Amino acid sequence: MDERSMQLPDGRRLAWAEYGDPFGYPVILCHGVPGSRRQVPPFDALTSERHARLIVPDRAGYGLSDNVRGWGLVQWQRDMRALVDHLRLGDFAVGGVSGGAPFACALVAEFGERVSRLVLVSGVAPGYGLQIGPPTLRRLELLVVQMSVRAPRLARLMMEPLAVVAALSPRTWLAAISLMVGESDRAELARRDIHDMFFDDLPRAVRQGASAIVRDLAIAASDWQLRLHEYPGAVEIVQGCDDRIVPADCASRLAFLFPQASVRLLTGEGHFFVFSRWGEILAALMARRWRHEQQG
Repeated sequence: MDERSMQLPDGRRLAWAEYGDPFGYPVILCHGVPGSRRQVPPFDALTSERHARLIVPDRAGYGLSDNVRGWGLVQWQRDMRALVDHLRLGDFAVGGVSGGAPFACALVAEFGERVSRLVLVSGVAPGYGLQIGPPTLRRLELLVVQMSVRAPRLARLMMEPLAVVAALSPRTWLAAISLMVGESDRAELARRDIHDMFFDDLPRAVRQGASAIVRDLAIAASDWQLRLHEYPGAVEIVQGCDDRIVPADCASRLAFLFPQASVRLLTGEGHFFVFSRWGEILAALMARRWRHEQQG
């Protein structure tokens, strides 16, 4: 792992981490909520073997990336434009996990055909928690999302103690999540390597408090306002049928955004299967690029 940071044109700091093969094909991975540059499947050797250069940025307000009032998808696109230019990337793949889905889609809207493939895993869809979710989501989850949209200051007051818990006692946070999910997810979270990854990630993710969590939930619940239907690259949407955090309906809603999208619904899988199936997800991200497919 290689951790880096840069100064953005507006003076803010943007941090990211890189994994795998430093000379491999670039893949930008958008972490979940809450999350940071350390929220990655702990299989760096596999990532290297597949010749992937995995780039995981801290979004504003998470980890070491500075927060700013009014930050949203447009500002994220500008931040990523600066990062892509800084790294001198040509084309690259994009992945979005859970609450990272709108940010992955925003990269497609910003970079177009330079994004060779898009893979969304357990991803939220526009209207999450408002148009999509009831009555599948638990009342507490719905309340937090709806407050994030309608009363963000109150939502931050509510979420701040939870951020403190995540920072000081990741074990307690994971125990609470385990009560919300199904059997397959509890098995994933009980794995030592996954357990250790979250112990490493959570304190970093919430080091600046809960404001980024509230903002990202509000973004997930919005309509995103992204032009995506003209994107020519391959899109794969992978969703667990037993996901109790992001309803399976989100997969079909995401598919409406991309006429060419393929959807895989995994029976018996929950929200966190990205870890046990990282080899499959990485293979999808690293599949032959669409321009080469057309020429072949």
